[in-house]
Amino acid sequence: MSNLAFSPLYVAKLIVNGVYSLIKSTLDVALPLKTELGIIPAAALAQLEADNNKLGRQINKNQKSGLTDELTPLDKERDELFAEIKRVTSSYLRSSNESKKAASTTLQLFLTPYWDAATLPLNIETGVLAELMVKYKARPDLLSASQGLGIDAQFTALETKNSAFDALYLSRNTEYSEREESGSSIKPAAVASYIQFCTAIEQAANFTPNDTIIALFNKMDALRKKYHALYDGSKAAPATDTTATTTTTTK
Repeated sequence: MSNLAFSPLYVAKLIVNGVYSLIKSTLDVALPLKTELGIIPAAALAQLEADNNKLGRQINKNQKSGLTDELTPLDKERDELFAEIKRVTSSYLRSSNESKKAASTTLQLFLTPYWDAATLPLNIETGVLAELMVKYKARPDLLSASQGLGIDAQFTALETKNSAFDALYLSRNTEYSEREESGSSIKPAAVASYIQFCTAIEQAANFTPNDTIIALFNKMDALRKKYHALYDGSKAAPATDTTATTTTTTK
């Protein structure tokens, strides 16, 4: 039987908000199982939670200084547009109209990696939606499918609102690079704790497996795949980041 190993993810190459979001999602699935993980994984989890809380406080402090009331309605409008696109797409999956059913299936498959975009930190959501629109406009089958379901106008409006949000966000946050830099002193500790926890869970899954550990391993691996797809960190990762053990690479 081959050893279990987490999927590649260049965590250190994620922006500060990306690291926080990844770890927060990991904590959400791991903390309810803390008492069942064993001494070492539980200790690693406690350290991960502490370091990510510090990172979150820094992110909140920095973003509060830049976000204004003007951003809130734009974010709400793009979220509502995306929710409408998802709602309409899902509603035709079981349609008796084969043409609409096929169109909804095509769009659903495309949208799945982006489904939770509205739950991401604001600037990450902007980038994810921008990527979605680039890929959407490059595929005639997606354009045709959205027209068939009558939501092509919503896609166009989503792009417009997302671009407007991005422009306003950047104009109100000229200190963006400084905010990222201000979190850089906290980010490495959070990244190191995440890698340490992944290592503990990977080793437990291989040497002392049980249903709880294997289920957690699978959920964490799904998150890694999701963030790898969103950020495609492999393009930016230097060769020196890679070691023999998947979870000990700074990804």
